[in-house]
Amino acid sequence: MEWKTVGYFYTKKYIMKQTRESCGSFLILDVFDSHVDQADFDICFCFASEFEQKYSRFIKWNYLWDLNTNKQAEMYPELFTLLTLCQKVSEMTKGYFDITLLPLLENAGYWIHSEKMSENVWYTNVIFSKTDITLKKGVSIDLWSLGKWFIVDKIYHFLSKKYQSFIINFGGDIRVKWKHKIMLENPDNINQNIGNTILNNKSIASSAWNRRNFWNSHHLFDIYKKQSVEDKKSIFVQHKLASYADIFSTALFVSPIELSIQILNDIQWLEWMILVNDAQIYKTQWFII
Repeated sequence: MEWKTVGYFYTKKYIMKQTRESCGSFLILDVFDSHVDQADFDICFCFASEFEQKYSRFIKWNYLWDLNTNKQAEMYPELFTLLTLCQKVSEMTKGYFDITLLPLLENAGYWIHSEKMSENVWYTNVIFSKTDITLKKGVSIDLWSLGKWFIVDKIYHFLSKKYQSFIINFGGDIRVKWKHKIMLENPDNINQNIGNTILNNKSIASSAWNRRNFWNSHHLFDIYKKQSVEDKKSIFVQHKLASYADIFSTALFVSPIELSIQILNDIQWLEWMILVNDAQIYKTQWFII
């Protein structure tokens, strides 16, 4: 979901704003300090490019391609961090969140392969340690949904060393330093907003049915039914880290609404709002719009 930054609570307008395309989305950096070094922007965009070249499933012969082909590879520190979080969230969602759903996406039309893939899935078939990773039973993994939040958090930590106020917006995954107003997109009409929220040194992410559609489906799949999720319109999640905001917005969208609510009631460190197809809205009291 794309977001719109329409205001901010700071004494100056942004000094520098730059946008570049990466990982199938646009990475937008707004810095509001009195001085900005162009070299810092270049370094941030390099972070995104390096991740894409290594882990995008749309680039043949890269690390992920080799892993999915050979089913075994060397482990890298950033990938170990990503997979550890994914494993925990898969367990929490009883397998509804699963990075092995790549064959389902491919066979539904969200493809790069010319031939139909065997639909071998299940997150426990991804075996990894700090030194290596093995894909059992012929599974393949998709890291496409993980890249944005990893990059956003990495850029945030880099920019925080020099700047006091900025917004990082990577295809709707947003993390801010200082206090900024963020408009929330209407999933039924991308030209309208359903309200706004104020972020204060926090992140916000969303998952919605109206982004990345293909044929009669979208990319948010129910791994058990092997089809796109139909009971929700969008989910908004806030957390200090983009990693938690983004992974839970995806995981809770693909889980049944009853399970999503149960998980959210069990963890107290997320602010969230869910819009379901029958026009009901579920949210925490602190998620103010």
